[in-house]
Amino acid sequence: MNGKLYNGDCREIIPTLEKVNLVVTSPPYNVGISYDTHNDLMPVDKYYEFIYDVFGKIYDIMPDDGRLALNIPYEVNFKNCGGSRVFLASDIWNILSTIGYQYVTTVDLNETSPQKSKLTAWGSWNSPSAPYIYNPKECVLICYKKVWKRLTKGTSYFNQDNKKEFIKYVSGIWDYRAETQKLTEANFSLDIPLPAIKILSWKEDIVLDPFAGSGTSLLACEMLGRKWIGIELSKNYYNIAFTRVKEYVKIQNSRKMFLS
Repeated sequence: MNGKLYNGDCREIIPTLEKVNLVVTSPPYNVGISYDTHNDLMPVDKYYEFIYDVFGKIYDIMPDDGRLALNIPYEVNFKNCGGSRVFLASDIWNILSTIGYQYVTTVDLNETSPQKSKLTAWGSWNSPSAPYIYNPKECVLICYKKVWKRLTKGTSYFNQDNKKEFIKYVSGIWDYRAETQKLTEANFSLDIPLPAIKILSWKEDIVLDPFAGSGTSLLACEMLGRKWIGIELSKNYYNIAFTRVKEYVKIQNSRKMFLS
């Protein structure tokens, strides 16, 4: 494997790392998902403190040209943790900005089979006094520490043979298919970390996912030949991620031996 997976609290492990060039992750959304370890229904102010703490520690270990690709929903409903509906993408960006991150863009994720709202009172369509208008879409916030242009030259994923792929990714709209394999309570689609890693890192870079979950970002790194660091709080999810990446590496090594 091209990296190391840690089992523990990312807020404790991140300060022990030397540096990371790119962070690709999807943090908990605080909407009541039944993780086996993490509390996904923190009071709203505690959740925002949690986000500030994690990404503040990441900022400290990034080089000046370090980058962040953060998958989050545009909006969430915090009613079950003492809040209300919020524009989460905006709130999290405000936190990142306070830390010191610089903004690049927001990539819109175009899901092939988006979920439908189950909360709208369809029977009252002819008297919409308070319609529930819900946007289920997600996005990827792309940010950097201090300098957007890379300070060191490295090996790019792109060449003349995949120019069209580059053009597709810089369009600001990425198509993705939701992960249907139930590995953890919140699965991360490969269609998100793959383009992020391709377009935001050199092959010599180190990529971090502090919320590794089932190991999707780590698997994407293996596919693209990147060094990686994963952190996962849950021992169960840690085992799932480790096994998933290990099995991929085993299959790839077997293919290499067969071809040789």
